[in-house]
Amino acid sequence: MFLKTENVENQRIYNLVDKDFRYAKVLDSFGINFYQYPELTINQVCQIKGVDKNSLLGYRLSLDESFDLDFETLKTSPINLVIEYLKHNHSYFIKNKLPYIKGLISKLDVEDKLYPFFKDLKFIFPLFYEDFVDHILEEEKFIFTHIQNLSRTKVKNTDHAKLFFALKNISLKEIADEHMNEDSEMSGIRGLTKNYSIENIENLHLKVIFQELKDFDQELEIHSDIENNILFPRAVELEEGITEKIRNISFLN
Repeated sequence: MFLKTENVENQRIYNLVDKDFRYAKVLDSFGINFYQYPELTINQVCQIKGVDKNSLLGYRLSLDESFDLDFETLKTSPINLVIEYLKHNHSYFIKNKLPYIKGLISKLDVEDKLYPFFKDLKFIFPLFYEDFVDHILEEEKFIFTHIQNLSRTKVKNTDHAKLFFALKNISLKEIADEHMNEDSEMSGIRGLTKNYSIENIENLHLKVIFQELKDFDQELEIHSDIENNILFPRAVELEEGITEKIRNISFLN
């Protein structure tokens, strides 16, 4: 829930973040760790850190402004635009969202006996982060590049010979089926955190982490839906059309 900016600057940071977890990210962006100044107000911490209060509050407002393309727009967009949109999301995940969550988790106090899974989370998340980045880079290097080559060939109606061996080595139909049926990358963390439930969590630091993880999981689900229901169906259709055209060329020769 987003709080109106009136009197926000006079609220304790603990209360502010507890009501609206996104303020933790806003403070972090200005070099302020929310868990180090729980009793101070926004006004007080801005004065200490030399931060412009209005810039901080303005940044929080900007987080509610969406510049995402809606699903229907992407369905009718050129396939290369869909790929660029997905790559933009990839960049946001690995350069912004996940480093922030990783930083929050690394600062957790593992001696807090109320939450025995602290150590598991601190161990599992960096491994997840590394695997996720590897998966994204591989997807962009091989799958996205292959789809873009198919699209370029269709537009130019040339270079069929260059794709002949690529089509033998890469099956977008198989990749699409695997992608559709594979477990979410977040399934393990979802289980560890009991679906990010904050019902019995009093530790504000941990509550923010759970909410950020849940937010990322939801973003990742939307991202996967775009891949499964827009990108791959169109890419498979493109692949089948070019494969048939190559067969016809081979037959005529």
